[in-house]
Amino acid sequence: MLVMAVVMFAAISRSTSSTAAIGILFIPFAILPYGLGFFIFGCCLPDLLAWVRGKSAALSVWAKLRALVAIVLPVWGAAEVVRGVLLTQTVNRIVTMDAPGLEQFLETSLFKENRFALGSLALNPNATTALLERVAQMPDPALHRKMGSLWPVMPGNGKGLAVMRLVAMHKNVSESVLVMLSKSPDNYVLGDVLANPKTPASILRQSAGHQDTLIQYGLAGNPATPAEMLQKLAGSKDEYTRARVAGNLGTPVETLEVLSADNEWHVRRNVATNKNTPPTILEKLAQDPDERVSPETRRKAKAAAKRIEANP
Repeated sequence: MLVMAVVMFAAISRSTSSTAAIGILFIPFAILPYGLGFFIFGCCLPDLLAWVRGKSAALSVWAKLRALVAIVLPVWGAAEVVRGVLLTQTVNRIVTMDAPGLEQFLETSLFKENRFALGSLALNPNATTALLERVAQMPDPALHRKMGSLWPVMPGNGKGLAVMRLVAMHKNVSESVLVMLSKSPDNYVLGDVLANPKTPASILRQSAGHQDTLIQYGLAGNPATPAEMLQKLAGSKDEYTRARVAGNLGTPVETLEVLSADNEWHVRRNVATNKNTPPTILEKLAQDPDERVSPETRRKAKAAAKRIEANP
């Protein structure tokens, strides 16, 4: 149980998720099944030793079953360790493979349908559009869900993002794959699809008026989202959606002006850092009472004023 506690703590430490530390609270409960397994093995071990010493004739049926359990448990444990080591080696090779190597992996590897291995493929910048499409067509529902493991099998994916989220965010993903992923049952995947500028406008418009914050957040960050949708998203109850609209280069000036008076400082800050925010709004934000908003804005307002003076 102590060994597993250390392993779990190490797994939590590898995560870059902002809520990962909460997992430390659950370590005492998570290690109990492992403790139970070793307890059962310890109880069954004397019967196995008696069998090995040639006393099997004197053992009852139940004692023989216990001896069998004492064999199966360590064999199963050793098999899991070997599998974990092989998978760890595989995923660390995949992230540096070239395109032909990735194709060969999908054809021949024992882990070609493993979500951790596929996650490494989706993180590899050499993954081609065709390879990403093959992954997106896989029917396994687990590929749409968040990942987590005690083994270090998520290099470059500290937050454990689902495979399909990684595919949706890949630079080589095609419009057809994004359309395919727009039917995902997971809203995290849908949010990333809607945030991708390659996603067709028809898919974006289908999500107009959706109340889920993940959907809204994705739309709010897409520069290809139609202006009228961004205007509506600027009125979202979710402050992070409004903040993303405020930083979107496709947001109309009139919407930026509305958001410059938002109650949340980080929304106003995003308006101030938006390259398309006009000097008149910057001048107003330069007087913002929250210093987290005003210093950068003052600098930008002064720079804008100098440009206007130089080119009246």
